Amino acid sequence: MTMSWKKYWLLVALVFVITQPGSIAFANWDAPYGFYKDLSVWLGSSAGGLLLVLTYGLYEWGRKKLGPANLLLSAVVLVLTVVVGYSAELAIGGEMGYGSGNIVLFVIGGFLGFILSVMLLLISLPYVPTGDFYYPYDRPLVIAWLVLIVVAALLGASYVMERRKEKLREPEGRVP
Repeated sequence: MTMSWKKYWLLVALVFVITQPGSIAFANWDAPYGFYKDLSVWLGSSAGGLLLVLTYGLYEWGRKKLGPANLLLSAVVLVLTVVVGYSAELAIGGEMGYGSGNIVLFVIGGFLGFILSVMLLLISLPYVPTGDFYYPYDRPLVIAWLVLIVVAALLGASYVMERRKEKLREPEGRVP
């Protein structure tokens, strides 16, 4: 049995979904620095999570359960995430001494940001529906987050349906 590409891309989408509230929470911890800081922190944290998903994908590819096209495309998503996130960080580099200095430190900080954003997820979620969480300049990030939630839900539903069909096709007497 091969790993479903739907499961892999569900993991990719979930990285963006689960990191956004926590990233926005710690990006605006001390003061709101604007859209670019929120975008930079979210994409940096997502890049850290995507590194873990890509590592898992490489493991599954080594076991011949995931195709190389999925790995290549997810690597492109990772690179684009890092480039856009780092560019957003460079846009605010002079404000309050913010910035990692180079792209390698941005990725390392993104991995740490991923851990922190996951830790802050449950604390920050109750503030999302009340409107107290996001600043007005964060509307594009809210829209992107909602779209990613829909994408993740559709991929998850499709993956669950695929697994149910596989279970129906298995013979009953077979021992796992």
